[in-house]
Amino acid sequence: MNEIVKLDKEKIRKEAFTSLKIRQEKSVIETFLEVSKRLTPLWDIRDYVAVNPFFGFKDKNFLELAKYMRHISGKDTLPKKEFFLKKYQSGEITEYDLEVAKKLYLKEIHNNSLSDITIKELMDFIRSSERKVCDLKFRAVSDLYDLENNEKTTELITKEISRWASAYFDEGQALWKIETKDTRLYTWWKSLVKYDRPFDGKTNRFNEIVELLPESPKKALESLTDILLEKISLEQDDLSNYYYRLIYTTLGWSSYIQKFEFEANRSGESSKLKEIGGLIDIVVMRMAYDIALLDEISVVSLEGQHCSNKDDRDLDLIYIWLNAVECAYRRRVEETIKSSVNSKDLNSRPDIQMAFCIDVRSEVLRRHLENSSHKIQTIGFAGFFGVPISVKGLGHKGSDQNCPILLNSAYEISEVETKDETSLKNKKQAFAQTQYFKKSVQASANSGFSFVETLGFSYIGKILKSGIFQKKPNLDISSMGLSEKDKENIQFDFEKIKIEEKVNLAFNALKNMGLTKNFAKFVFFIGHGSESSNNPYASALECGACAGHNGQSNAIFLATILNDLEVQAKLKSKGIEIPRDTLFMSGWHNTVKDEIHIDKFEGLSLKQGQELSLYEKKFREASKNCQKERARNLPNCSKLKDSELSGELFQKANDWSEIRPEWGLARNASFVVGRRELTRSLELDGRAFLHDYDFEQDKDLSILELIMTAPMIVTNWINMQYYASTVNPQKFGAGNKVLNNVVGGIGCIQGNESDLLGGLTEQSVLYKGDYFHEPLRLQVFIEAETSAIDEIISKHQMVRELISNNWLKIISINPKNLKFKIFQSDSWIEPKEDLWN
Repeated sequence: MNEIVKLDKEKIRKEAFTSLKIRQEKSVIETFLEVSKRLTPLWDIRDYVAVNPFFGFKDKNFLELAKYMRHISGKDTLPKKEFFLKKYQSGEITEYDLEVAKKLYLKEIHNNSLSDITIKELMDFIRSSERKVCDLKFRAVSDLYDLENNEKTTELITKEISRWASAYFDEGQALWKIETKDTRLYTWWKSLVKYDRPFDGKTNRFNEIVELLPESPKKALESLTDILLEKISLEQDDLSNYYYRLIYTTLGWSSYIQKFEFEANRSGESSKLKEIGGLIDIVVMRMAYDIALLDEISVVSLEGQHCSNKDDRDLDLIYIWLNAVECAYRRRVEETIKSSVNSKDLNSRPDIQMAFCIDVRSEVLRRHLENSSHKIQTIGFAGFFGVPISVKGLGHKGSDQNCPILLNSAYEISEVETKDETSLKNKKQAFAQTQYFKKSVQASANSGFSFVETLGFSYIGKILKSGIFQKKPNLDISSMGLSEKDKENIQFDFEKIKIEEKVNLAFNALKNMGLTKNFAKFVFFIGHGSESSNNPYASALECGACAGHNGQSNAIFLATILNDLEVQAKLKSKGIEIPRDTLFMSGWHNTVKDEIHIDKFEGLSLKQGQELSLYEKKFREASKNCQKERARNLPNCSKLKDSELSGELFQKANDWSEIRPEWGLARNASFVVGRRELTRSLELDGRAFLHDYDFEQDKDLSILELIMTAPMIVTNWINMQYYASTVNPQKFGAGNKVLNNVVGGIGCIQGNESDLLGGLTEQSVLYKGDYFHEPLRLQVFIEAETSAIDEIISKHQMVRELISNNWLKIISINPKNLKFKIFQSDSWIEPKEDLWN
C-alpha cells in the first residue's frame, strides 16, 4: 500500500472549508443539489404510493439510463434474456416484431454499428447462455476498500446508516424511543455517533473525522469533499457520480427522507423539512464513513476497471428485444380493437352507470358487468373521482390524503357517528389501547416471557381460527375493532365545504369523466380497496389515485354532493342538467374477492329498491365471472370449482399466513384513453388501465391535457414501479415478504438488518423465481389526432421528456379511420408503411 500522508487536525481546521479546486466548475452544494434531483421519494408503507424509481432520470434516454445504472450498481435494469427467448419460442414475438423493433431502435439510438444486424444474429444472442458481468464504473471509497481487502464494508455502512435512521424516524413502534429533541438527523447523529466504533479495527479515523465535522451539514459536505479531493482527483461528472453512488448504497433511507422535500415543494410548507433535515444529512453521514477509509486504500481513482461503451453492446441487443416484445403487445391490442369496435348504441339511456377507477383490476369487472346487461354502462376515471380530499377517521388525530400525491388535498372531511356520539369512537380507541398494551408487554425485556407463559396458550384457538378455520373477517388493526355493521353507523361531515366549492367539484368531476348528459337512473361511483390480514404492504394493493387508501370515501363524497338539489340547480346553469329521477350512489370494489359493496342509502322509493335489487343480482353474477377469470393466474385457485372459489378468496383475505392475497397490478402494460366503444367487451386480460375520453366533447383539449399530465403520469409511475421491482428486485424491490420486518412503523427491512426497502415484494411480481409481471414499458393508446397530442407534448416539459426519452410509448388512434401511429424520435410513424420506406 502506498504511503499516505496522515490527516493533520490543524490543516483540516484551516483548509477544510475552502472552495473546491479550479477543476470543479460548480460548488459542492450545486453539484449535490443536481444529484439530489435524480432521487424519487419513498412513502410510508401505511400510505404506499407506487413511484417510478427512475423518474429523476427522465431527461435521459431509457437505454442510456440502463447503461448508467449498470455502471453505478453493477446490476442490469433490462429484462433477462430468458424472458425474451420464451416469448419468441411461444410465438408471441414474431420475426416481423423483431424487424420493427430493430428499425425503431436505429431511429431512436442512431447506432451505426448495429445497422446491419440480422434476425439470425439477434436470435443467436438471445439463445446464448453467456452473461455479461461488469465491474462498477463509479465507486465509493468503501467499494475500493472491499475490492482490495475482500470485505463487505459497504454493506456494513449501509446497515449502520439504517440503524441510525430507523431509530431517528421511529413513529412509535420501538418500545424505547430515542430522544431526538427536535434536532435534525445529522445533528442528532453527530452528537451520538462519536461513542460508536463501527469499523472494528479496520480504521481508527472515523471518530476523529466526526469530531471535526462542522455543525452545518452543508459545510460538512464541503469539508469531506475537500478531504476526498486532497487524495483523489475528480472531474465534475465524477463527483456527481460519487455522490450518487453514496445515495445508491443507502437508497431506501435516502428516498424516504426525500419524501419530506417532495411534500414541502408541493405544499409550500417546509417546517417539517427544516425540523428533520434533508437528503444532505444522509449523504454527509454516509460520506463520513467513506472518508474514514480513505487512508486505507492504495488506489488514487474512484473509477473502476469498468465496461467500455463498446462492452455495453449486449444492452443494445436486449433493448431491441424489449422493443420487440412491446411491438408484439401493441400489435395484439391494435388487432383486437380494429376487429371488435363495438357498434352498439351507447346513446340510449342506460339504467345503470358505474364509474370505476382506471386501475387494471377494474377492466375485468367492468367487462363482465357490461356483458351481464346492455343496460349497464361503465366509465373509467381516476379513482379519487376528481375530489382532492383528506379523510380524518373517527377518533383519529390526523387525516389521510385520499388523492394523488402529485396534488395537495384541498378539503378535509371527517367521520362522524350517526347514532351514539361516542360509542364507536370509544370502541376504536379502546381497541387501539389494547393493541398498544399487548405490544408493549410482548416487547418488554422483563415481561415478554411471562406474557407468553401466562397467555400464550389462549392464542392457539385464535391462530387456528385466523388460519384453517376462518369463517368471518378479522377485526384487526385495519378495521380498528369495528364490524361492518358498526361502519354503517359512520358517515362523513361535509358541512364546512361551501356550496360554490361543491358545485365546482361536481362540475369538474362530471366534465372530466365525460358524464355531462344521458344520465342513467342510477349512477354509481365505485372506489376500490383491498382486504388482507397481517400484511405490512396492504396499502400497495389499495387505490394509487387515493395515495394508497380505499377510494370509498371519495365515492361517498361525490355521490352526496351530486344528490344535493341546490348543487344540481347550479349545475344546470353551467349546462349540466341532471334528470329528476337520477340517483347518485357509492360503493367499493374489493379487489381480493372481486366483490362490489354498495353503500347503504336511506330514502330509496319502493320502485327504486325493486329495480336496484334486480341489478344487484347482475353485480353478483359479474363478480362470480370476474373471480373465475382472475383465478386462472392465482396460485391454488386455477383448478377450483366455482363453488369453492369464493371460499378460497375469503381465506386469502383473512389468513394471517397468506403471502399473496392478490396479484395487485402485476402485468399492467397499457393505458387506453378513448370512448368506451373502443374497448367494450374486449378481453384485455386485466392488463390495461382504461380512461374514458370523448374527443368530440373536448374542443379546447383541456380534458386531454389533464389526462396526459395526471393519470398518465400516475400510470407511468405504477408501471415503472412494477418494472423495476421485477428486473432488479434486490435494489428496487422489497425482497422476500416472508423475511421482511416492519421498522419504525414506516417501512420494512430484510431480516434483522438492511437498508429500508422500497418497491414491491417478490411475491408481487415473481412466481417460483420467474417473472409473473411482464416488464414492459407502458403503452399509451390515445383516441385523438396526432396534432392534438402534439399540442399537449409541446406545452409540458415533463410529458415531453417521458415520451421523447422513451419512458413510455404513445400511440395515436385516429378517431376517423382507426389508424394507429406510434410516436418515435419526435415524429409519428405507422410501422408497416413508414419503416420500410
